[in-house]
Amino acid sequence: MKRLELLDYGRFIAALCVVSFHYLFNGIANGKVFSIAHIPALIDVAKYGYLGVEFFFMISGYVIFFSANHKSAGDFLTSRAVRLFPAFWVAVLFTSAVAFFLGGSTMSVSIPQVVTNLTMFPTLFGYNFVDEVYWTLQYEWKFYFAVFAALALGLQDRLRLIFMLWPIGMLFAKITGLTALPYMGSYYCYFAAGCLFAMLKEQKSWPALGSLLLCGYLCLSFTLDNAVQLESSKNLDYSIAIITAVIVSFFALFAFINTTAGGSLKLPGSRLAGGLTYPVYLIHAHFGYMVLNRFATEQNKILVYLLCLASVLCIACLIHIFAEKKPASYWNNVFSRTLGAAGNAVQIRASAAAGNLYRYALDKIR
Repeated sequence: MKRLELLDYGRFIAALCVVSFHYLFNGIANGKVFSIAHIPALIDVAKYGYLGVEFFFMISGYVIFFSANHKSAGDFLTSRAVRLFPAFWVAVLFTSAVAFFLGGSTMSVSIPQVVTNLTMFPTLFGYNFVDEVYWTLQYEWKFYFAVFAALALGLQDRLRLIFMLWPIGMLFAKITGLTALPYMGSYYCYFAAGCLFAMLKEQKSWPALGSLLLCGYLCLSFTLDNAVQLESSKNLDYSIAIITAVIVSFFALFAFINTTAGGSLKLPGSRLAGGLTYPVYLIHAHFGYMVLNRFATEQNKILVYLLCLASVLCIACLIHIFAEKKPASYWNNVFSRTLGAAGNAVQIRASAAAGNLYRYALDKIR
């Protein structure tokens, strides 16, 4: 997949929106930041920052289509592990180290909690996340598992059809009240939208476009319903018009990226901006909360906010360079020999089992 510089800018801006949501609104609202009060003038903007997560999920769907297309199950797993684990491991250890000194009773961590977090699935072992933002990674891996299963079963040539039918299944689940079924509700409409945009970039198709429009309805419906829940839990009002405009802007941005002009747009610093996004997202929340609690007062909070953001950007840059970029070939070798090899072995066995089942069914029919 060709690097799309506008997409790198988009994801970095989305990360800053999430940071503003946590620092200027949610951290104070949920009691994790208790040293300072909200800045009233900023609440009406910052409270919408959580929508950056929806944009991240669209990006994930967009990228995953190209990552899975014409790839083996093992290659797909390798690419996802290289992308997610190295920075995540450093982020867990970094946040845990800061929590040891500044966490107090609110954000302290235990050694078993840190160890289980390194798996990325601590809740399976009965432990909480070291940082609350890690919940999104569970959605990422569930989506990856579905794509991996399709590749392992030899459905590579059916990915387009699967992605086109997915929104129809989600609509049926919504109508029948079955959105609790796996992949049939919640944020998965955004993953599906990203996949469909990627399909349309590669090849225009009226059925795919129709499915994408359906995805647009599902995304807007889900996010507006989610806003109603936030209103009751946060005691705030959210504007239907603003949320609609933000979601429409996401779709408009991807539509422009798919054009020749959007895809070839050159933007300064885009590679760095894209590289910083994931580390910024991983380390900003609890680190920021702890720094604000330790150093911020009503008199100096603007300065501490700025210093905190600058620190997050610098640390994220170090993680990107020294945990992701420089050892990239090493990580690729490690994960290809482990997860990649295991994934290819599963694909071989699954494809053989599927072939045997197909032949058995044909024999029965005859």
